[in-house]
Amino acid sequence: MIIIICLVIVVGIADLISFNTLNVIDAFGVVKNYENKNLFLRPSNYTKRRKKYDYENERNRNIKINNAKKNLYDFKLIEKKWQIIWNCKKLLDKDFKRFNKYMENESKGEKKSDDKTGAEGFDGNGTETELNRHRNEIEESTPSVGKKGGSNTVGCDMKEKYYILDMFPYPSSSGLHVGHILCFTITDVISKFKRMNKYCVFHPIGWDSFGLPCDRLSMKLKVDPRQIIKKNISNFKNQLIKLGFLFNWENEINTCEKKYFKWTQWIIIQMFLNNLAYKKKSYVNWSDELNCVISNDELRNEINLKNLKIKKIKLLQWYLKITKYAKRLVKDLNLINWPDKIKNMQNNWIGIKSGIIIKAKIMDSKYLINYYSDFIKKLKIPHIFYSSVYNNYSLLLLNRVYSSMLGHKKTYDFFLFENEDMSSSLNGSIVELCNKIDVISSDENREEISMSRLLLNQHNNILPVTKEIDKSNVDQSNDNYVNIFITQNDSILENDKIIISIEHPDIHKIINGNKFLENIINEKILQDDMTRLKDDKIYFSGSVFYNPIINKYIPIYICSWILENHKNTLFFMEKEKADKMERNKKNELIYDLIANSKFSKKKYMYNLKDWLFSRQRYWGEPFPFMYKTEETNGREYFYKDEEENNKVQIKKVENGRKNDVYIDKIPVCLPKFDKSIYDVKTGEDVGSYENDNAHSVLSKFKDWIYLKNEKDDVLYKRECDIMPQWAGSSWYYLRYIDPKNEKKIFNKKKINSWLPVDLYVGGSEHAVLHLLYARFFHKFLYDLKLVNHKEPFKKLFNQGLLLNAASFYLYTDLQNRLISFENVGKLLKGGVKMDPIENVREQDEIVNELINGKSYKTEGNVVRKYLIDEKYVIEKENKYYLKNLNSIQVQPIYEKMSKSRGNIINPDDIVKKYGADCLRLHILFLGPVDQNKKWSIKGIKGTYKFLNKLYNLFIKRKEETDHSDDENKEWHGLICENCVKIQKDKKLISDFVKKKANGTKQGVKKLIKIVREKGNNNMILSDIIKKKKTDEIEKEKKIITNYYITQITSCIEKTRLNTAVSFFMKFYNVIKTWDYIPLKIFLIFIKLLYPFCPHISEEFWFYYLKKYKGREKGNKIKNVKKKEKVAKQICYFCNSRSLLFYAKWPSLFQIKNNEKSANISIRINNKHITYIKNNSESSKQNLIEQSTNMIKDSIDKEIKKGKKIVNIINVPNKLINFVII
Repeated sequence: MIIIICLVIVVGIADLISFNTLNVIDAFGVVKNYENKNLFLRPSNYTKRRKKYDYENERNRNIKINNAKKNLYDFKLIEKKWQIIWNCKKLLDKDFKRFNKYMENESKGEKKSDDKTGAEGFDGNGTETELNRHRNEIEESTPSVGKKGGSNTVGCDMKEKYYILDMFPYPSSSGLHVGHILCFTITDVISKFKRMNKYCVFHPIGWDSFGLPCDRLSMKLKVDPRQIIKKNISNFKNQLIKLGFLFNWENEINTCEKKYFKWTQWIIIQMFLNNLAYKKKSYVNWSDELNCVISNDELRNEINLKNLKIKKIKLLQWYLKITKYAKRLVKDLNLINWPDKIKNMQNNWIGIKSGIIIKAKIMDSKYLINYYSDFIKKLKIPHIFYSSVYNNYSLLLLNRVYSSMLGHKKTYDFFLFENEDMSSSLNGSIVELCNKIDVISSDENREEISMSRLLLNQHNNILPVTKEIDKSNVDQSNDNYVNIFITQNDSILENDKIIISIEHPDIHKIINGNKFLENIINEKILQDDMTRLKDDKIYFSGSVFYNPIINKYIPIYICSWILENHKNTLFFMEKEKADKMERNKKNELIYDLIANSKFSKKKYMYNLKDWLFSRQRYWGEPFPFMYKTEETNGREYFYKDEEENNKVQIKKVENGRKNDVYIDKIPVCLPKFDKSIYDVKTGEDVGSYENDNAHSVLSKFKDWIYLKNEKDDVLYKRECDIMPQWAGSSWYYLRYIDPKNEKKIFNKKKINSWLPVDLYVGGSEHAVLHLLYARFFHKFLYDLKLVNHKEPFKKLFNQGLLLNAASFYLYTDLQNRLISFENVGKLLKGGVKMDPIENVREQDEIVNELINGKSYKTEGNVVRKYLIDEKYVIEKENKYYLKNLNSIQVQPIYEKMSKSRGNIINPDDIVKKYGADCLRLHILFLGPVDQNKKWSIKGIKGTYKFLNKLYNLFIKRKEETDHSDDENKEWHGLICENCVKIQKDKKLISDFVKKKANGTKQGVKKLIKIVREKGNNNMILSDIIKKKKTDEIEKEKKIITNYYITQITSCIEKTRLNTAVSFFMKFYNVIKTWDYIPLKIFLIFIKLLYPFCPHISEEFWFYYLKKYKGREKGNKIKNVKKKEKVAKQICYFCNSRSLLFYAKWPSLFQIKNNEKSANISIRINNKHITYIKNNSESSKQNLIEQSTNMIKDSIDKEIKKGKKIVNIINVPNKLINFVII
């Protein structure tokens, strides 16, 4: 018995061991090195163990399922397919054609208005004219243009035009960086918003292809710039398409194509014929490095050119008379809605000053002293007789001022010069002499001192009243007269210095051959203008002029800061005085009297100079001018029209032997590229200029330069200079509207129906170059009566710059011990002591490698600052540290992104990882779009998480049990079976890819495969979205939705796009807490989101149409089963009107206010989060509970930080504030 019992126990234990081992293997797969104690457990413990294993299995399975759910958002596939559809269907291009046709038909039935303001587009107050008002009155109920793309219908669903424009990019080899993306994102958001508000949006794109950057790269690589530009444009297009931007691709322009620059040349020809373009010799800024002239404007405003070595040389250059339009350029700023900062910048750049010109005689101070020394021998005190001045008719006005100001006193205590420090160059003897000269008030002793009087009159050009004096005794053969400019602010009574330019035509006469001054002039005149403007030194010229108002001789000083545009005029150099109020009253009196007399001439002076329009590079628009070879080099050319020289109008080209300049047939193209043109040989005959180092590259193309005219039998030589890059970019916005016109520069009617540009977006760095030049070109075309608007850009918006770290500074103490940047501020304030040195050996190695022997700056006599290379730096959480010593933080210097600084961020890398919608949203969320911001990738994960959550809230994967669409077996994703058969998608995709993105056949096949992908059937709308009638939707949900519609709409209209993004996230946080989301609110949400994140919004819209729209249509048809199948097929190649692009911007819910209610602000620590609607039936407890649910996520974030809710403050009908600390 005992033996049997033992056997049973042994067998049971063996079974138990095998059972346990089997279960362990089932749970974990393979088990190794298990302990024996695990085999001898109680049955209850085995049960617990198995439950644990089952739980872990279930948990792992759930994790896999949840991960699968979270990974529903396949942004790469989603974005790619919608980019194909949008661009193949040419959405904006179709709108543009429809609207033009509609406006053309409408204009045929209208009589032309004679109203003057109608030609301007908007009146002097900036208000819209009747044409725009008429467009606003077009009802939205106007029959919509063909639902299947028919273009023959007359109606138009777009109420008004909206021309939105980016400053078109230069296609650099580095491609677009995130700084460019900000600008394009702003315009894309606004253009989509306007389209949803029934505007016909015109959003063109083009390429500013000519210019210095490409020429420099061509010079470096010795490659034809045409090849560089073609490759770069292809890259730019692909980048823009990948980011979901929509453009009018049919209106694309390229400034280096001859069909474009032909008309740039035509504009310059017309300027020449209207005497607004001329050629003259002048000192210009020359760069040997670029082999090119650089204008002053470019030196001041183009950062990439500031480090060039510039020298001054005298060259024969083309100029445009922008100064003729200076007054209008200032005045018409009142017509446009531009930022005040930009208006002020243009005002200051033009620098208009109103004043008067008076003519004055100057004399040599030595000449004056020689005569006075003779008088001193005979007369102890020479006299200047006031009565002689007063009785002289030619100076009657000045003396009236003089007498009225001094109160008709008998004696006047004035002398020629005040005894004060003037200049080391001024001979002290004249000051000493002038102090002895008195003024007497009568002519009692006239006969005794008539000789003295005569000589004084000789110097002052004041003729005596008595006829006895022989005028022939006055020698005026060497008289020099100058123009002096006086403004109302100039102190005529107190100024004791007159300044004159070193470039004044008579400067050598005025300095009287002074060798010291001649050397200074020769030195200063060769300096670049930026250096001259900073030089505040003045030198006494040795000449003076007489000011009869204050009875003084005023010395004339030469200076270098008066540039060529003012070289013919002298100016007062004002001295600051204490009694400004009294002085101003006297000045105003004198100025007004002189200004209203015949002795002065009104004059406007400008800081603006005529536009230097010549460059010596290869890559640019050639001038269409030729010269006779018999003419000598260095001749200046001005066109003269005898009949109507002053009237600006379109003029015909009339070439003849008598003309100095022969105008060639346009377009004049550049010669074929030759890489040897950049080889410079010493002593080479370049033909264009006297200096071998200063020559035009085109002068090396001998076969291209010379051309014989068979009619005249004259050999001509082409102009070898080219136009600057600004030429093509100054009128491109006009050519966009009519880019394919071969007969005219553009169609006037079409241009005037689309101008002015409603919104122009670009950087403020273009305020005084591109924007000023574009306005100048436009005003010239206005004078030619080609445009009806005085200004091209109605509204201007300047986006802020995206800054990125461009250079880095490492700090040490005075003993060269490393200091972390975060401690520098404390050290400078003396509030922190140096910590003991750690890792001494590593620090010594870094110091030896990075800073020993290098220059540094000392700050506060405490720390040293060294510039180090980027390769020694690493970024961590938006801070920068030494790579080899992460405890030492370095200082980043943030600057505008540019290739030259090496701090650009390529958007392609971000799009690959997070998607285009995520980048668009992130870049707007960085901060206000009109302010400069530091670029940071930090936070983009949060943006991506938001989109992922959004997608998983609205979309779910179709379960195997769901057969709702099984009857539709012919489903082909985004295209119907019929379009697949006729390969309609292939035709459209091939057309776009080959023409616009330079794609290949393989690329086309890949895109077709994406369009026909059946995977679009694997997802459906989430069950949380319920279809409800409007009356069935809770009032609270309507109120919340109305609030976000209002806020987001306002943000877009005010271009506060970063705030709009935050409202999206708040709206999402609210609706995700609802037990269900009404379908109408879901549609409102995706419509609001569409301008910002078009790809994911279009995806949501697609699944909405798939689930609801098709069935609604099918139910209206008798043969439901057959027709329903067709209705559910959403084919974007048959009917692109199904796209969200054509949807209407959401309107507010109409809420009946039967009860008293109030909007209550919900806050955390007094910071507003959202609103809740309160009504009379809501209790205090219910309101707090609802508020808590609405901002649950925000509260949870605070609690995760270790904070707690310490109080809830309820101010009835005003706010509920959660105090969390």
